[in-house]
Amino acid sequence: MSVFTRMNHYVRHYRTALNRRRTERLIGTLPPEIRKDIGWPTHYTGVQSDGQDNRSVSRF
Repeated sequence: MSVFTRMNHYVRHYRTALNRRRTERLIGTLPPEIRKDIGWPTHYTGVQSDGQDNRSVSRF
């Protein structure tokens, strides 16, 4: 594995984590009624904890 491949892998995971945290913060600011309607956080944690690579699946 080359250095560039490893760096690309690291950057991709960093961006994914950054976007996930940003989304969690944004949804956390919504009123409780709306969060309940969209199933937050139970739906999101279920998607995250299934252990599969869901990069191609849109979560929201």
